[in-house]
Amino acid sequence: MGSGFMGSGFVFASPQVPTLPQGPTLPGPPSGVAALSSPSHPWATFHLDPVACGLIGIAAAGYAYGLLRLAGQGESWPVRRSVVFFGSGLLSLLLFTMAWPGAYAHALFSAYIVQVLGLFMITPVLLACGRPVELVRSVASDRSRRIGGRLTRVRLLRGAVSPIFGALLVPVITSVVVFTGISGASLRSEPLYHALQVALLALGFLVAVPLIEGSAQVTGIAAAAALFISFLELLLDSLPGGVLTFRTHLLVPVQYLVLHRSWGPSPLTDQHTAGAILWGVGEVADLPFIAVLMVRWMRVDEREAREADRLLDEAEGGATLMRPWWETDPRPPR
Repeated sequence: MGSGFMGSGFVFASPQVPTLPQGPTLPGPPSGVAALSSPSHPWATFHLDPVACGLIGIAAAGYAYGLLRLAGQGESWPVRRSVVFFGSGLLSLLLFTMAWPGAYAHALFSAYIVQVLGLFMITPVLLACGRPVELVRSVASDRSRRIGGRLTRVRLLRGAVSPIFGALLVPVITSVVVFTGISGASLRSEPLYHALQVALLALGFLVAVPLIEGSAQVTGIAAAAALFISFLELLLDSLPGGVLTFRTHLLVPVQYLVLHRSWGPSPLTDQHTAGAILWGVGEVADLPFIAVLMVRWMRVDEREAREADRLLDEAEGGATLMRPWWETDPRPPR
């Protein structure tokens, strides 16, 4: 994915994709893929990704512009949110696209899976912790807020940002990417590869924002249902990784067999490693989601209890107090 690069002891040479000696010509990796040498320090590898650079630049500029607009209105913004957005969110995006996962995604399926999981399950959560949607609402004009309010009342959009929908989306997206041929197609086509990166970030953000910036309109029943489905999703998340771990033939044979790597694990062993990563990360990453949903359910339940107490107090305040029946019974005691 770029011209030759030498740094940190790693050599990025011009792509040398061999052709198979027999049979029909098979499509190999995109022409811009570098033939990588075996890394001695994989996580020190750097690979320039222009699309990721553009995304990082746009996100950083937009967030900084929102902070300046907010400061111009005389309002403050918590520093910790800015630190999380810039220091953790954008840094993780850089690492998953331009460090080892991005540099070796076309040579190791395990690196490809790490990038998919990072862009879908980790980076969006870290970005959402910076509350960018709340920042946009804070600096938006009244007209924009009214438009946003009308959009949030659309049933389809409300369902799309529901925690229940987000919990179900995680195993579905990982299965679709891995088992439907999207992974192989994205590895053979550079435009599709970058389009998948953007789509994973967008879908992950759609899952993360309702959890981090939870709406006050969520009911206790909805919060409890989301928590139940998250436990169900914890079981479903093991399926893609388990199938990939115990699969006995390659999912993307064309991509990884034509490279003829002289280093690293065999393609099938690498695929089993990718399955173990998908299995483990999928299960571990569910735990923070479950914790967030549990805390959210408790807060919603507490809020509804306070509202019920307030309504009861108002009803009692407007009603005439009555004495117990035994104090007003006209019959003489026996």
